[in-house]
Amino acid sequence: MTGPHAKPEDLDLYALSALDGGEKQTLEAHLHACPACQQQLATARQRTALMDKVRAEQRAGTRSGAAPTVPSKTRKKHWGLRFSFGFGLATAVLGFATYELAKQDLDRGKQLKQLQAQLSEDASALQAMGQITGAPDSTQITLLQQPNEPPGQAHVLYNARMGLGVYSGQIAPAPSGKSYQLWLVPSSGAPVNAGLVDANQQNGAVVVRLTPGLAPKAFAVTLEPQGGRPQPTGPMVLVGAAS
Repeated sequence: MTGPHAKPEDLDLYALSALDGGEKQTLEAHLHACPACQQQLATARQRTALMDKVRAEQRAGTRSGAAPTVPSKTRKKHWGLRFSFGFGLATAVLGFATYELAKQDLDRGKQLKQLQAQLSEDASALQAMGQITGAPDSTQITLLQQPNEPPGQAHVLYNARMGLGVYSGQIAPAPSGKSYQLWLVPSSGAPVNAGLVDANQQNGAVVVRLTPGLAPKAFAVTLEPQGGRPQPTGPMVLVGAAS
């Protein structure tokens, strides 16, 4: 394997043929030597195929009207657009799954409720991300694996003025009886609880709502007892300094 794993949003862009230039060449060189990222790319292509199927269903059921917008192949330089691809694909996949369950009239009320709840969470994340990416004072913080801790990487899009952020990332599954918890580390004072996060949130996202005006020195993910704690007690798994 050459270098760190590819970013999930880059794999989504590549699956959509929306990555070009030096970024495309760098990713292809990495994929050639990284089986893990090859598997992630295969998953991204499956999501893209599902989204295409959703569009086909929409076209079949609509005799008139404009065709769905296809993402431009122009290079996406703004990080907000990169994250929106991942969340948009996840929402499309969940929407398609919900549609299929309803169409088949299966007795899966519990599964439908879970899917609908996830769709609502993704919609909330997309709305929050739209607010953040539209503000010039927003920032992106990358959280990296700490020495001797489970592998992973995450991102936080955050606006201190609004007290609003979106977390997305992936970590190795937490041990039984443990939870991952996100923290805002201020310039002074104790860390501020930003909520629990799942191990795999590459496509779904967690909306972070904190006190407006609270500027971060860093964000961190710690491993805590099940359900989290008011203050961090476990090891820091991922940490990212705010620029």
